[in-house]
Amino acid sequence: MEDSYFKEKKSRQYLLLIVCWLVYSFAQLGRYSYNANTTLIMDKFAVDHTAAGLPATLFFFAYGIGQIVVGIVCSKYNRQIVVSLALCISAVINLIIFFGIDFIYVKYLWLLNGFAQANLWPVVLLVLRENILAEKMPLAAIIMSTASTGGRFVATGVCAVFAIDTSIFTYSFLAAAIALFLMAVIWFVTAKNAKKPEIKLFHKKEKTTQTKKPIDGKTIFLLLLFAEFSLASYAVTGGLQQWVPAILKENFALPDWFAIFMSVMLPLFMMAASFIASFLFKRIKDYVVVSLIMFVIGLCLIGLTLRLLDVHWLPIIITLTLACLAMSIVSHLTSVHVPLMFEGKINAGFLAGLLNGCCYLGTALSTYGLGSIVDVSGWVGAFVFLMAITGISLVVSIIYLIIHKARMTKE
Repeated sequence: MEDSYFKEKKSRQYLLLIVCWLVYSFAQLGRYSYNANTTLIMDKFAVDHTAAGLPATLFFFAYGIGQIVVGIVCSKYNRQIVVSLALCISAVINLIIFFGIDFIYVKYLWLLNGFAQANLWPVVLLVLRENILAEKMPLAAIIMSTASTGGRFVATGVCAVFAIDTSIFTYSFLAAAIALFLMAVIWFVTAKNAKKPEIKLFHKKEKTTQTKKPIDGKTIFLLLLFAEFSLASYAVTGGLQQWVPAILKENFALPDWFAIFMSVMLPLFMMAASFIASFLFKRIKDYVVVSLIMFVIGLCLIGLTLRLLDVHWLPIIITLTLACLAMSIVSHLTSVHVPLMFEGKINAGFLAGLLNGCCYLGTALSTYGLGSIVDVSGWVGAFVFLMAITGISLVVSIIYLIIHKARMTKE
C-alpha cells in the first residue's frame, strides 16, 4: 500500500515537471515572436533601431518588475487560474498583432504581454519546489534550465521559417497564439493537483532541509551579488539575441530569413548551458567562482567579435554563440539552481521572481541601449557597451571573493 502511494506520488511529480517545462517552453513563442522579427518589423513599419527595440524593452522591463512582484505574492493566490489567464492574455495580444495594428500601439501591447508572462516563472518554480522530492531537485533544475533556451530555439526557428517569405512573417504571431491557448488549457487541467504534498512524502532528512532559517547579512549580500550577475548575464544574451539578425543583415547583407535562421545557433547551443552549469558547480561548488570564470570567457569572446566585425559573418556567429553560452551558464545558476537549491532560507517563488526578474531587467537595458547606441555609434559602440557590462561583473565577483576570503581567514 505504501509502495503504491509513493509510486503514484512520483508519477505525479514527473507529470507536473513535464507540464511546467512545456508551459514555460512554449510561452517563449509569445515572447520572442516580436524579437526574432525585429529586422522585418523595421522594414515593414520604416522605423530605426531605437523605435524597433522599444516594444521589446518595455516587455522585458514589465516582465522583470512583474516577476519581482509576483515572486512576493505568488504563494498567496490561485496559481491554476492566474497562470492560465496570463497565458490567454499573451495569446490574445499575439493574435491582435497577427491581424494587424498600427506600430504606435505595439509597444503598449508588448508592455501588457510582459506583465502577463511575468506570472509564469516564479509560480512554476514554486510549484516544483513544493511538489518535487528533494532528491529529484537537481534533475528538476537541469530540466527547467532547458525550458527557456529550448523555447527560444523553437520560437526563433518558427520565425525563421515564416521569414523565408517576408509577406507572411506575421504568421509567427498566430503560431504563438495557438501554442499559448493550448498551454493555458493544459495548465488549467493539470495544475489543480499542484498543491503542497503531505509531509510524509518527504524523508526525514529531506524534511529538515525544508526548515526555514533566519536570513543573515551574508545571505542578503550574496543574493544582491546573484541579482547583479543575473542582470549582467542576461543583458548580454538578451541584447545579442535581439540584435544578431540586424548585425548579420546590416554588416554582411544577408537576407532576413537567413539572418534569423543563423541566430537560431544562439539558443540552440545555449541549451547545453544547464548541463555545463550543473557539471561545473558539482566540481567547483561555488556559484561565484563559476560565474567569474564565465565572465572572463565572455569578455574575451565579445572583444574578439569586435575585431571580427569587418571580416566574415561565420566567425562572428561562432564567437557570439560561445559568449551567449558562457553568460547563459551564469544565468542558469542564478535563476534556476539558486531558487531550487537554496535550502529553505527563502521562498523559492520569491527567489525565482527576484533573480529572473533581474535577468529580464538586464535584457530591457541592453535591448533599448544597444539599439540607441547603434543609431549613434554603430555596432562598434554596441560591443564596447557589452564589454563594459561584462567587465563590471568580473570586477564585482573578484571583489566579493577577496572579501569572502579575508572574512574566512579571520574566522
